[in-house]
Amino acid sequence: MKCVFVMGADTSVGKTTVSAGLLKAGLGHGDIFYWKPIQTGTIVGSDTEEVRSLTGLSNDSLILESVYRFADPMTAVLAAEKWGKSLDLETISEQFNKYKNEGKTLIIEGTGGLLAPLNEQFFQADLIQKLGCQVIVVGEDRTGIVNQVLMTLRCAREWNLNIVGVVLMNSRGNMGNGPAIDRFGGGAKVILEVPPMPDKRSLVAHLAASMELRKVLGVPVIPT
Repeated sequence: MKCVFVMGADTSVGKTTVSAGLLKAGLGHGDIFYWKPIQTGTIVGSDTEEVRSLTGLSNDSLILESVYRFADPMTAVLAAEKWGKSLDLETISEQFNKYKNEGKTLIIEGTGGLLAPLNEQFFQADLIQKLGCQVIVVGEDRTGIVNQVLMTLRCAREWNLNIVGVVLMNSRGNMGNGPAIDRFGGGAKVILEVPPMPDKRSLVAHLAASMELRKVLGVPVIPT
């Protein structure tokens, strides 16, 4: 059983789109599913529904239900507290182990960054560590992203997380961010720089066909 945890170095950088691309890449290659354990902001939209739309999947069973869902578009711990609830890592882990025992390969989309608090004791990094997933860090190729990614990678090393690569979205390849991350990222590399594409479905198809993401999943590479 394989799990790939997709998380962002910042907000609105494209982790839902990357998750959709990974899911689409895995179609037809075993039991591959999308799962967002903690979903906030459902009053304004759902990442789960966006993945369903972007992939055009008719098989809803490939998109698993969240463990926690909150309407408020705010940090998960605060959204939970507003409704008198607490996010429990054991509850998420139990559901994860159920999927693991069923042999599912999971594309897991995170909520917030590594230091997004889930409760008074644990951060999202603790959840990733507990699940033992490989991690893809998503950032947008813009001013400031080197700092954001390097801080994320340093934090990941403190938790001994397995970073398999960095994906830079909306990349024109002329800012030098990719080489800077490769140079100072402590061994973590930018595995994919994705050019701007106005049509999100075309973008997801581009991601699904990428050799780099297909290698992460362990599915056959599409011949060029």
